Amino acid sequence: MFRTGIDSSALEKEFVPLETYVGENIIGESESIPKPIVVKALVGASITTQDSEFDKKYQTALKDIFQKYGIRQEKRIYKGAHLLKQISGKFDEVFTDIFNAMEPSIEHIDLYFATYPKEYVSIYGKAQGQRLTPFEYIEKHKHGFNQACAWWNWNIFSKKEIDHEYCIDYFKSKMTPGWTKMENSKANIKVFYSGCECNCLISFADLILKTIEDFHFGDIDYISIAQPIRKRSKTYALSRKIKCYNLSKYDWVIRETVPEIPHDINLNNYIKHPIYFIAWTPSLPRKTVKPSFEWSRLYNAIIQKALDTDGCVKFLDFDKDMTFWEDTDFIIPWEEADVEHVRLLKSMGFSKMPKVLDASTVTT
Repeated sequence: MFRTGIDSSALEKEFVPLETYVGENIIGESESIPKPIVVKALVGASITTQDSEFDKKYQTALKDIFQKYGIRQEKRIYKGAHLLKQISGKFDEVFTDIFNAMEPSIEHIDLYFATYPKEYVSIYGKAQGQRLTPFEYIEKHKHGFNQACAWWNWNIFSKKEIDHEYCIDYFKSKMTPGWTKMENSKANIKVFYSGCECNCLISFADLILKTIEDFHFGDIDYISIAQPIRKRSKTYALSRKIKCYNLSKYDWVIRETVPEIPHDINLNNYIKHPIYFIAWTPSLPRKTVKPSFEWSRLYNAIIQKALDTDGCVKFLDFDKDMTFWEDTDFIIPWEEADVEHVRLLKSMGFSKMPKVLDASTVTT
């Protein structure tokens, strides 16, 4: 079986074209430094493997490389932001070693970007219709590019990689023609909440995105997006596995990947179970304390359970989670107030209700 892990993010940066700076100063036309150019793009990455032992080898590679550099491993696998936070100046060396260690298990690495070099991007063509500037579109849809990357990967590889599972980090997007076609093909789609923390392929894709974000140079094009990754390939065999695609070059691709109606893509049928719901109502604003909580023993233990059971992790949402949870899922309340909230949920008599795990038992 082929398995592909997919993740995406937005890239925004300022740069001064070198030829502009050099040209103006050599000719003497201007004594001032040219104004920087602001560029934005949606960027995605995917890893495809046929190795049934990929997850085991990926976790072993992280363990060995952390030991090599004398770094304490707080998590079994990492998303890019967490790895950078913990090891900072060693990120480049650690990523490069992980990347090259996994080469034998990699079929291909695919990078995707979209800048939409047009006056405007048309969306909701089957509804009220809207026109957004490229920057407006990128900002509004920066959490939904996963669907475009998944569709393109399916579109170009599905005929020759027939037995295929797509592991996609959770995303939010309105309905697009490309996603509808992928759905109708009965593609094997698995969507993971917190995928970059509890799925090895998505974790690897997220490390690649973080490397592109931190080491990208110049304007945004095929070469500049792929260069930070190709530069860290120690062998030609690994470098040639990397391909890059511009998903805003052709109008037909844009039409397939931008929303045609203002209705959310319904991911309920694709969410990977079991889901470990964390019931947590902190006394301080969650945005303030969540970064610390993500390094706690409880949080790391829950992530490890998800890894061990091929599941995913989500903070409990009382507004919608009951629409897709299963009785094979779990709720872990942390504090006494959270325990009371879960008791209230149980008293409502849902036809399906996740099992409740005591937080103290999760960490033992």
